[in-house]
Amino acid sequence: MSTAFLRTILIGAGLSLSAGLMGCTGQDLAASPQGDENTPPPVASFAQFNDIPVPSGASMDLERSLLLGASEEWTGRLVYTTGTDAAKVFDLYKAEMPKFGWTELTVIRGERSIMSYQRSGRVATIEIQGRTIYGARVSVTVSPNATGGASSSYGRTSTGSVNRAPLR
Repeated sequence: MSTAFLRTILIGAGLSLSAGLMGCTGQDLAASPQGDENTPPPVASFAQFNDIPVPSGASMDLERSLLLGASEEWTGRLVYTTGTDAAKVFDLYKAEMPKFGWTELTVIRGERSIMSYQRSGRVATIEIQGRTIYGARVSVTVSPNATGGASSSYGRTSTGSVNRAPLR
């Protein structure tokens, strides 16, 4: 065998080996953020949301969700996908939110449905959009009510006219 042929084989083997090692390293880091092989990856759970309905089989989008707190005091944005049709998800929220103690503020049903509810000084905005192939993407944003009260008259005077901020 010629030296050029052996060199080509050794270089190819070295590249394959280093690519394989880099792949293993990437898998280890992805599976265990701290590098500890005994630590399982984080698992998304809907158990902490006991004040809103979530369809069975839903999958939380951890990259788009931003959640603070737990139980009935959480705030933030919960984003998930579901195999359930967008129209059925809309019907689920329309029927179930009042059972969880939420009062409907406004509902817009369409290609992208938006629903707003209020409960105990908090407001929930639900956005439902059908996915290209099947199911829906749902975003539930919960935040404190601007007035902190159970009923909102934010931006209105007692006569019902809209307060306008002076322009500068």
